[in-house]
Amino acid sequence: MSLGYSSKKANTTIGQYGNGFKTSTMRLGADAIVFSRAIRASKATQSVGLLSYTFLRKTGQDDVIVPMIDFDVSGHWVEPIIYGSREDWYSNLKTILEWSPFASKEELLLQFDDIGPHGTKIIIYNLWLNDEGIYELSFDDDDEDIQLRDESNSGVTKLYKRTVELHSHISYRMRHSLRAYASMLYLRKFNNFKIMLRGKPVQQFNIADELKHSKVVTYKPQLAAASKEVVVETTIGFIKEAPTLGVCGFNVYHKNRLIRPFWKVTSDGSSKGNGVVGVLEANFIEPAHDKQDFERSSLFVRLELRLKQMIMDYWKSHCHLVGHQPPRSSQQNAQMVHPVQPPRGPAGNAQTHLSVYQHNIGHPSNIQEVHRDQSIGGLPANVQQNLRNVPPGFEATLTEATFEEDLVLGSVSIDQLCEENIQLFMRCEEHAQKESELKQTIEELEKQLEDAKMKCAQLAMHLEAKKREKALKQQTPKVT
Repeated sequence: MSLGYSSKKANTTIGQYGNGFKTSTMRLGADAIVFSRAIRASKATQSVGLLSYTFLRKTGQDDVIVPMIDFDVSGHWVEPIIYGSREDWYSNLKTILEWSPFASKEELLLQFDDIGPHGTKIIIYNLWLNDEGIYELSFDDDDEDIQLRDESNSGVTKLYKRTVELHSHISYRMRHSLRAYASMLYLRKFNNFKIMLRGKPVQQFNIADELKHSKVVTYKPQLAAASKEVVVETTIGFIKEAPTLGVCGFNVYHKNRLIRPFWKVTSDGSSKGNGVVGVLEANFIEPAHDKQDFERSSLFVRLELRLKQMIMDYWKSHCHLVGHQPPRSSQQNAQMVHPVQPPRGPAGNAQTHLSVYQHNIGHPSNIQEVHRDQSIGGLPANVQQNLRNVPPGFEATLTEATFEEDLVLGSVSIDQLCEENIQLFMRCEEHAQKESELKQTIEELEKQLEDAKMKCAQLAMHLEAKKREKALKQQTPKVT
């Protein structure tokens, strides 16, 4: 058994950065002891290792010392495996017995009885306490679960019905419940192992199986030119509690493991997308070191934009199925804006007093003074009042473009502008990708051209040498 490093360098293997043993155990408690059994090449071994913050602190160690001992159990007797000296082996055993819950070597060996021929057991003790002097983990609220104490609800005796419903949803429970989190940790069902928590198996759960009005949307990320084409299938739909609960977001997996649960890609102030949940596996982007997020890359940004567009498109076509008002189209929004009546009567005179910015906005030749005390026919009363309220020293100028701009802003919502922005960004990314591919093609063609020129030059030199050789043969007299 080794501890403290990983020899795996390829991103195709499990445990490239280790398995998170040191990080997770030291976050839960001060001390951890590991029991591991393995069979390799007909040789059975047992190992015990101690990672103890209490031991390091109380003995004043400057380095992280992890005492470990190994046993050979291939024969009828348990024999120590000595790598250094026998004194070092027994010194490690003494340290483990002094700083662990076990008082003898026999008690240590008993811990292997329920492991089986191959496996590992980790015991964490001296669990951390919170500021109030009680365990951060709760073992009393549920006999079949281990939970983080919900500090937000401590001392609250009465909760509203909707709050109770929200707290019972998996999106909330998985933040506090180890059983709820483990149930969603893997996307596909596994048959070669099972997760046991406090003696009860964890049932796997995929929220995509419970979505209402679900559909599958495909997405082809734009990878490098030499990369193989990737197709990502996203299952999207309404949660079964919609529209009562506004839970939304995407569960994004990487190689079957959950990385970002209920990732909210829509704006916080927008109600669009409430109740819409999606599930996808994004193997084309790299997770962060702690497996709790993804690394920020251009592929990640494009995925986020695509998910925003996906949830907006789904909302437009399906929100009415759960009782939401369908969004109005741009034409319907335009009809709600009161059209400005064309000027009548003195309107012709008003045009001589309005500053008309045509194509050259801001040019002095196009600016004409507006008299504050003069009524302007054909304009709404509030616009005339705004004209008269201009402070002295400022020229009040109205333009035809101003009226058109007001009409456009009145008919286009912020969400529509966001959608158009997303589409423009995606088009920009597509053009940038095509430009990159074209540049690469040009480089390859230029390289082929250089190779062809070199071959042509070599052939010319070879031909010239042949000609010289032939000419030399013709000039040489035959010897009779």
